[in-house]
Amino acid sequence: MKLIDQNWINAQVHHRSKDGHKKTFGHVLVIAGSTGKAGAAILCARAALHAGCGMVTAMIPEEAVDPLLVESPEIMYTTETDLTLLDLTQFDAIAIGPGIGFSDQVKKNLVYLLTHYEKTIVIDADGLTFLANHLDLIKPNFILTPHPGEFKRLQGFEYEVKHREEQAVAFNKKHHCTLVLKGANTIVVSNIEEVMVNTTGNDGMATAGTGDVLTGIIVSLCAQQYETGIAACIGVYLHGLAGDLAIKDISKASLVASDLIHYLGKIRLVD
Repeated sequence: MKLIDQNWINAQVHHRSKDGHKKTFGHVLVIAGSTGKAGAAILCARAALHAGCGMVTAMIPEEAVDPLLVESPEIMYTTETDLTLLDLTQFDAIAIGPGIGFSDQVKKNLVYLLTHYEKTIVIDADGLTFLANHLDLIKPNFILTPHPGEFKRLQGFEYEVKHREEQAVAFNKKHHCTLVLKGANTIVVSNIEEVMVNTTGNDGMATAGTGDVLTGIIVSLCAQQYETGIAACIGVYLHGLAGDLAIKDISKASLVASDLIHYLGKIRLVD
């Protein structure tokens, strides 16, 4: 077991190129949202942009377009529902899952993406529910970000907090992906270390949408050419640190997911 702390982060970060341009820092595709869950898409896409990648395109439902552009006019979007009609080669990393639902088209999109895209894919929320029934599709370029309930479905038996490290390692050895098991002191298991334990975050972050923000941060780091395990570790650290900075100004009870995006701007560790 190794701690994800500031010293570890400092040793892993590659700082931004002073002569870089928007393509230098990567192009992210966020596939998220459905009727009634537009917010998941907006949170994920905005978090990706504010975590340092050069460009973000969001594949979102019609109802998400206006609020997305009000919050972040810098984000490109498409309301196309068929993923096979997009050129995936233009994207450096893809996130899928937050609020996408379980329609037949969503399932087709997931199968297409998971079998055709060779760069990093961050899978969260509804994407994980789908994946639980298609474990044979898991590849080393996947980052899975389950909360305990989702992890229970993925591994097929009860999640036990006191044995979470052993369970996470067993899952990683069987499926050979990067696993981000969320919760207090989130753990990351990948090919870089056996178990990495995060040291940031607080209980104020136990609120709707914070997982969508985490997904956006991690996929942004992947687009910036961090290896999957490193991106996951830096991502959970920055996510938790944003929450820790937030509660210096606002109460834990009032903290909401969009606050985390704001406080990302006060973190200079990856500049």
